[in-house]
Amino acid sequence: MNSMPSREEVKAIAERTVISSVTNFIIKRKNKKPNFQILDLIIPTERKIRSVVGGMETSLGTTLWEPLAIELAKANGFNIVKQKLEAPKNMPANIQGTLQSLLEERYKSTSIYDAQYCHARIKEACQVYLNSPITEFIKPKSGEGVDIWLEKGGTNYFFDTKTVKPSLKDYKNFINQLFNWYASFYSRFPNQIAEARIVFPYNPYTRDDFWSKTTGKGKPLQKSEEAWVENEFWDFCSGLENTYELIYEAFVDISKSGILEEIIQEIFYGHSLE
Repeated sequence: MNSMPSREEVKAIAERTVISSVTNFIIKRKNKKPNFQILDLIIPTERKIRSVVGGMETSLGTTLWEPLAIELAKANGFNIVKQKLEAPKNMPANIQGTLQSLLEERYKSTSIYDAQYCHARIKEACQVYLNSPITEFIKPKSGEGVDIWLEKGGTNYFFDTKTVKPSLKDYKNFINQLFNWYASFYSRFPNQIAEARIVFPYNPYTRDDFWSKTTGKGKPLQKSEEAWVENEFWDFCSGLENTYELIYEAFVDISKSGILEEIIQEIFYGHSLE
């Protein structure tokens, strides 16, 4: 039986992953020529920095948060499921109807349907496939798949890391995404167990509550039951408490050490520290 990692191990995993993530991203960007922008004629260096940093921010989910979560989960005894969560080639009418009615209800500000009720109804609608299995499944559309699929103790866990400052439209899309994950999974494995969450890897409002500050207070997404913020997710992966603090410390230590300074200087300014 695997034991949980120590706090030292978690911080070491975080440091390795951050260094690898930033280094690999910069190396890939090194020989990539960006499209011309008129400001290149006035502030070429600043434009280049903005382009690189913006690209890194956009790709944090796949380049940093996803591999970090996987490494922490591995250390905590989770199985990492590498296959894609496929959906029925032709979504059956009974599932489509269930999803539509649940989504319409959840979009209402007065909805009494909570996360557990909706999850249960989707699984219930899929029980018919125990005796009449669906045979054709296809890969999800781009942007709709599961980023991280973990398994432990017979439960499958689905996660997708998101921008920490989503819009109202994003929140509606998130609930739709979760419901479709459940529908896809239970239509193929109607007697198995799944738990799905949207993940906000850190709280941009620092000391303030994320849900009181985020757009529309996150509705229709239900906090904790359908979305995790910061330590809710990282503590789950590592099995420890206050895991995000260790990740934060790893970033600080990397900055102080200067280990990435040379490669950053080269990509931003075209020269090394020498």
